[in-house]
Amino acid sequence: MLAPLENRSVLTVRGCDEECAVEKEVQELRRALRTSRLRLRHSALQGTRQVMTLQAELAHLQAKCERQEVQIARYASGSVVVDLGRKLMALSDANARLIDDSRRAVMLERVLGVSDAELRRVSRERDALAEQLVHCLNHPLLNLGAGVCR
Repeated sequence: MLAPLENRSVLTVRGCDEECAVEKEVQELRRALRTSRLRLRHSALQGTRQVMTLQAELAHLQAKCERQEVQIARYASGSVVVDLGRKLMALSDANARLIDDSRRAVMLERVLGVSDAELRRVSRERDALAEQLVHCLNHPLLNLGAGVCR
């Protein structure tokens, strides 16, 4: 059995110190726990953001993969080559029409040049005949004088 204490103040001071130390330790543990929880929450948020980013990237890559699979299937089936052949045929027809139209334009340009030259020649001939007519009408041998041509 324990002997009774003669000085009880020692007990209360020592007991208070121990209680204060325990309370301080509990407070420190609570702070550490709070800090740890904040860190964990922050890491969880970061992890969630990272997961969402990776999921979006994965969805984007899957869609791209599907588009490429469709394109590869089109290449494998030959439909792309058929489409290109159709386009080539249409462009060849359009090119042939353009060549025909350009030949026709060249021919029309030549005809227009010949027509223009003929027009100038006929105009010169008309002017020469008109001048000759005026000259003949004013000739003194005709003596048409005052009123025959009017």
